[in-house]
Amino acid sequence: MQPLFRALSGVLAVGLFAGASAPGAEANAGPPGRSTTTQGAIDWKPCPQNAAVECGTLRLPVDWARPSGEGFDLAVARRKATDPDRRVGVLLVNPGGPGDSGVDFAVRRAKSHFSAEIQAKFDIIGFDPRGVGGSQPVKCSQKLLDQRPSAYPRNQAEFDRLADFNRTLRKDCRRHSGPVFDHTDTLSVVRDMDAIRRSLGEKKINYFGHSYGTLIGQQYAEQYGDRIRTMALTANVDHSLGAREFLVSSAATTEDSFHQFVEWCDRTSSCALHGRDVTAVWDGLLARADRAEIRDPENRTSFSPQTRSHASPSKRSTDRMGKSWPHI
Repeated sequence: MQPLFRALSGVLAVGLFAGASAPGAEANAGPPGRSTTTQGAIDWKPCPQNAAVECGTLRLPVDWARPSGEGFDLAVARRKATDPDRRVGVLLVNPGGPGDSGVDFAVRRAKSHFSAEIQAKFDIIGFDPRGVGGSQPVKCSQKLLDQRPSAYPRNQAEFDRLADFNRTLRKDCRRHSGPVFDHTDTLSVVRDMDAIRRSLGEKKINYFGHSYGTLIGQQYAEQYGDRIRTMALTANVDHSLGAREFLVSSAATTEDSFHQFVEWCDRTSSCALHGRDVTAVWDGLLARADRAEIRDPENRTSFSPQTRSHASPSKRSTDRMGKSWPHI
């Protein structure tokens, strides 16, 4: 049994379309707490992966509506400002996913992602959202995942099969993960973020969110707008859209980008496909994938109909919520 770090957007979407509620959808129905009391301290120690960065955990309630109930340890990492005399404050980061590790981002990626000026002035704080990585990760059965159908149904029967699988998978993951499974909603993560702020003794935070991390930032701004100094959101996700509208808008945007690329390539001699029918090349590539004739140079495995959409370029939607199923 291993953590489920990411869920393929096609699988997630079908589960939602079939009427299954997302974990924790009913959690925190009331307004979030506005407590200004000091949160428990984080016991910082050098990170095993990089002694120049500090790692620790923060004990938080699984259910914020029952703060004295069962708890879990939220994994946190801190890369201190390189110029303490110019330090401005803390910069919380979430790289998205959903399911990407903020701890890993702070430990391994932040140094190359942020400018020297940002690193000089801010303590970069990464955290693994509840249910992810080191924060009591959601776990699912490998045996069940090995039976997963294609995430790209071509007809109603395949769609129904995928929806049934999603329901079964949800029950399996819930059984193996425990109470935290029902409280992995965004608002609970937002309250965890504010607990980090209190633990660090900061009146306000700076925040950087990418992709799904932009939803977390938007939700934090809605609930705790007076506790934000600055916020930067990249690859922004529209918080007002439901799952269906999100996927439709993503597909439309991808199609538009594809057609713009075709037009650019047609008029630009430096394009590798200049002078060729780019759409035909793309369709041919997909046909080769159907025949398992394309191999991943990194792991030498063939791409197959299980790993991509069967739609034409003008009808294909893209996966923006997660790259692929993890090896579990």
